Amino acid sequence: MRIGGLGMNAGVADVHNLCWKLAGVLHGWAGPSLLGTYGPEREPVARETLRQAVGNTRLLMQVQDLRTEQLRRGVSAPVELPWSERYFAQLGLVLGAAYRSEAVLAGDAEPPEPSGTEYVPTAEPGHRMPHHWLTPDRSTLDTVGEWFTLLTPAPDRWQRQAVARWPLRVAALPREHADRYRLSPHGGALLVRPDGHVAGRWEEPPSDDSTLGHALSTVTSQSPAR
Repeated sequence: MRIGGLGMNAGVADVHNLCWKLAGVLHGWAGPSLLGTYGPEREPVARETLRQAVGNTRLLMQVQDLRTEQLRRGVSAPVELPWSERYFAQLGLVLGAAYRSEAVLAGDAEPPEPSGTEYVPTAEPGHRMPHHWLTPDRSTLDTVGEWFTLLTPAPDRWQRQAVARWPLRVAALPREHADRYRLSPHGGALLVRPDGHVAGRWEEPPSDDSTLGHALSTVTSQSPAR
């Protein structure tokens, strides 16, 4: 990170994306074709990361050239460098990566634009679940782990749809937070993958009790009839 190459960040995110998919296939709750979503999800992020890394390198070379010129002219103190915020502003790449694949229920939504260096929190499908406090000592990120998480202001309604074949935890979302995610306080929900990315969103409670099972089977490339 000292030179803004971003390779370590990208590598960790690659592993984070792939490990839950491998676990699902090995434990039987995901189909082998789920592994095919790794490339479509991570390759665009890798390309954007490379673009930013090249930009960082060019900035670094400009600074080195500037300092060399200062030393040649006998300038003892380096001038203030206004590019530092651009150089180190990488949250958009690290936290703002958004996926489109068979493991994301995005409907007809347009593919997300590269987030660049700016991070704008959003709970749209494909994006990383943003951090928000649910209670004074528990946040949305505390609900995510080696399982799928369903965040909803009506947990009892959705708990009835939970299917034992998938690792799933239903977590209560305070009703005052429902508007933030454009969810109905009567039963809208967010389905979050084990890697923290939103797999699907329901603004209103579904009328079909098989909705959650169907969503999980789609996201994990697993046949519902198996």
